[in-house]
Amino acid sequence: MQDLNKLAIIGSARALGTSIVWPFIGFALLSVYHFSLAFISLFYLLQGIVSILAYIVSGFFTDFLGRTKTMLTFSFLSSVSLLSAYFIPVSFYITLAVLLQTFFNSGYNVANTSLVGDIRKKDISSLIRAFSRLRVGINIGWALGPTVGGFVFSLYGFKPLLLISALISLFPAFFIKSLPDLKTKIEFSLKVEKNFVKFLIPSFFTFVLMGQLGFSYLTYYASVLKFSTFQVGILFMINGLLIALIQDLIGRKIEPRHIVYGMLIYFISYFSISLVTNFIEAALDMIAITIAEMVVAPLSQALASSFSDDSSRGRTMGIYGTVTSLGRVSGSSIAALIMDDFLYRPIAFWGIISSFGLISSILYLVIGNKAIFSSRK
Repeated sequence: MQDLNKLAIIGSARALGTSIVWPFIGFALLSVYHFSLAFISLFYLLQGIVSILAYIVSGFFTDFLGRTKTMLTFSFLSSVSLLSAYFIPVSFYITLAVLLQTFFNSGYNVANTSLVGDIRKKDISSLIRAFSRLRVGINIGWALGPTVGGFVFSLYGFKPLLLISALISLFPAFFIKSLPDLKTKIEFSLKVEKNFVKFLIPSFFTFVLMGQLGFSYLTYYASVLKFSTFQVGILFMINGLLIALIQDLIGRKIEPRHIVYGMLIYFISYFSISLVTNFIEAALDMIAITIAEMVVAPLSQALASSFSDDSSRGRTMGIYGTVTSLGRVSGSSIAALIMDDFLYRPIAFWGIISSFGLISSILYLVIGNKAIFSSRK
């Protein structure tokens, strides 16, 4: 079996385990453990800080310990964190355990994306196709996870999700051990390309918006339109199934400059949530969000990887992961902060949220031609 296909299978299993619990964490803190929106906003900020530390630490581990050893270590510790939360069902400890799981999961992602770059490093087109294939596997898991999670949550509550997620995430260890490894000499300096820094600026705003497909998305539909968690799980399943079915095809057609158009689609589709009145309309809007994701996500990962080489790929992807993680948790934190005033004013709420997509698209357009697109062949 090709190494890239092994990574796709590993990604599918890990995504299944992760997506069973992750979309529901913020909502569970609010509705099950009765934390305030201010605390939830703080939680997402702490997630950002934890992720930054993880990406920095794992970047060095990935380069110097090796890709697969880092993946195995961080994958195991990620599962242990969730298992401990299941067996110690105290609300503040669950919050702490989820933050620990965030650290190890983020660290795993650095090694994983670095390994993709090792396997397919010929040119940007090869990288785009490789990350598209990886996303097919990941989203097979994502198609099932939120539906299972939403069903279990609606019947048995949040706690069982922690156990299910932890156990499923342990399964891919055999495949990880069979992957090729690469490590480099210990060197604590890292020269960052100027154009890479420019690329990270719109990337931050990209992931502020991409991070909405979780807490704010679920909370809005559950609180304002009164969807059940199972119904929102089905919407997440639509997202995962579409990516699993056609991401490979789209990955063969897109090129770096298309990220500008992908962010415009994101902007329109997230703002359109404010106009949704029923489940069918929500499903159609999710299709639009997913189309944007299928364009933007593999392009963003491929572009980031193209700025690195074998000796520094882990640290480069660690910096990229730091910025994208900051974007995601900033998006969730901003959403939590404005919910008190705007959650029941959909035009204003989703207008603020979707504006990050427009900002990102404009920035890609302004700085992209010389700094990003023309140099990535």
